[in-house]
Amino acid sequence: MWGLRVLIPLLGAVGALRVSQDPEEMRVMAGDEVALGCEVLVAEPWDMLRLEWVKDVGYKVLCAARLSPTTLTSLAPCTPGFHLAWHPPRATLSLSQARGDDTGRYLCQVTLEIPRHDMATGNGTQLSVSTAADGGRRVGLVWGLVGALGGTALLVGLAILSHWCWRRNSDAIIYMNVMAPSVRAPKKLLPPLTVMESNPYQGGLQRARAPPVTPQP
Repeated sequence: MWGLRVLIPLLGAVGALRVSQDPEEMRVMAGDEVALGCEVLVAEPWDMLRLEWVKDVGYKVLCAARLSPTTLTSLAPCTPGFHLAWHPPRATLSLSQARGDDTGRYLCQVTLEIPRHDMATGNGTQLSVSTAADGGRRVGLVWGLVGALGGTALLVGLAILSHWCWRRNSDAIIYMNVMAPSVRAPKKLLPPLTVMESNPYQGGLQRARAPPVTPQP
């Protein structure tokens, strides 16, 4: 019976500590201020826990502190540029001015120390810091894409214009070749004038050319 009374609280304590982070992803420009949130939920009364913010690259500890339900006791100075604040049940890691090398995944790790030991880690926040050079490259890529699209549109327009001009010239040639039959047929020549035998002038010429006729006795 005594063992059962001890076992039930222990079973109830399993999974009593939960840690969640927000946002899951954050994109900022170099020089911007950053605030990463970590919410600590304990299903039973507690007296002391340890909280650490780490970066997944080498799991470097950025800030570490012991927390009570109302106060924060820093265990060591935070990495320059970072600041840790505790407003139960939320712990906030702030970065005054983000830099390019601050890009990475940030994890909130919590260890419950009193009344019993338990550990939990947040789902992580992916921070992406864009520098001015990155912005310039993006602008260059955008303008390059616009220029490529504009050049393509110009080529398509010229191709359409050339095709239209070719069709127009072809239609004009066909129209000139297709003409009415009366226009294409050769003109008929007028028949030569027929010399009338009754023409007195012509008859005189013929008599002059004929040999003389000898009169019969």
